[in-house]
Amino acid sequence: MSGSQSSGSAALAYPGRGLSILACHWPAPTDLPQFCSCGDLDCPTPARHPSAPSPPNDATRDMGQLSRWWQAHPAANLATYTDPTRVGVIELHHPAKPDHVIRLLNSHRADPCPVIHAGPGLVQFLVQPDLHAADHIPAADPNAAHNGTVTWLAAGTLVLLPPSRLMSGERLRWMRRLYHTTRLADAAPLLAQLAEFIETGALNDLHPLLT
Repeated sequence: MSGSQSSGSAALAYPGRGLSILACHWPAPTDLPQFCSCGDLDCPTPARHPSAPSPPNDATRDMGQLSRWWQAHPAANLATYTDPTRVGVIELHHPAKPDHVIRLLNSHRADPCPVIHAGPGLVQFLVQPDLHAADHIPAADPNAAHNGTVTWLAAGTLVLLPPSRLMSGERLRWMRRLYHTTRLADAAPLLAQLAEFIETGALNDLHPLLT
């Protein structure tokens, strides 16, 4: 899954790493994105919803189906769904550079896990599902909103995967690659570490405008 890999090639590679995949709408036109390919100029989730009304169980690892989807729409974004048995996702919202966040986690000996740079100020961590994950997230402090927020995505949440494109034209990219969903780290320790960063403002030291 290299940075130059096409969406179709990536869609065919992900099932071998344990992910079920779904085709999603994409920014259109391809060369100068202005609207969602669904055609709705007021689309509430542009370039980040399935290309057909699809429940989570429509995501597939069937190579034939994936090939048909991307032969029909080579520019389609690709996504998976969080679920209670295979994949959980933690989101960190903070303007610090993702590689700086990873270095900070490394310095605290956090267990490594796949990491997606999902757009400006958004980093996603793929971890083992945890039914009690939300219990590890402290209540938001309105006086410390600049410290960022950490969120646990509920089961059944659609998650775009690299190399999907945002409406800005930017592509999602792996900061740490996924090897297989059977090798994901526990959610609780990472949630606790990120929550500590939020509470102490440690991430602000990584961003010059917040120091």
